[in-house]
Amino acid sequence: MPALVLFDLDGTLVDGAGLPSAMRATCEAIAAEVPGVSPDELVAANTAVWQRRWPEVEDDYMLGGRAGEEIGREAWRETLAECGLEDPALLERAWSEWRRQERASLRLFPDVLPALDRLAAEGIRVGMVTNGSGAVQRGKLDAVGLTGRFDPLTVSSEAGVKKPDPAVFAVALAAAGIGPEDVWFVGDNLWHDMPGALETGIRGVWLDRAGVALPPDGPRPDAVIRSLDELLPER
Repeated sequence: MPALVLFDLDGTLVDGAGLPSAMRATCEAIAAEVPGVSPDELVAANTAVWQRRWPEVEDDYMLGGRAGEEIGREAWRETLAECGLEDPALLERAWSEWRRQERASLRLFPDVLPALDRLAAEGIRVGMVTNGSGAVQRGKLDAVGLTGRFDPLTVSSEAGVKKPDPAVFAVALAAAGIGPEDVWFVGDNLWHDMPGALETGIRGVWLDRAGVALPPDGPRPDAVIRSLDELLPER
């Protein structure tokens, strides 16, 4: 049994399947205020902005070069500008509505709380290693009621290094004061989550929720599970 289980956040604990609907609802709210602009136009503009800008801002977002909120607000400014809307007050309303809709759309996967409770009952610590902006990732934890459940909580923007780099796992281990031989890491992204953990000596557990199976040329995790219900063996 491990002394500490580290988790990824997005796709592992938090289900973001509702985010497209949140974006649609935000664009509908904006369009309701502005004659002549449709929700479809706004959705398309936002998609185009992120496709164009993400390669430029990814490292800033993931490694703390710029605040996640600043990057997100700038994307909304460009979205509105592409639709001919350059009203600062409208930008503030759009940003506020998106943050509200985004937060409301996030859900825990059904197996998360039972798994965390079971680990706690076994006396096993839980921590997190997640890529993203510290403020954004902590906001997600707050939205789903998990604030304070993870120690260490290692976020790439604060660590200055992101998965799959093994150095981000070294940061988590140092914060936990524990060696890798007593640690598991659970993540849903085979290519981003497993290599760094395995290289650090942490037991890598791939959470294959979709049942896609291991590709022949992919990383080789120590274990593959379909649900967090499978994380600990039945006694």
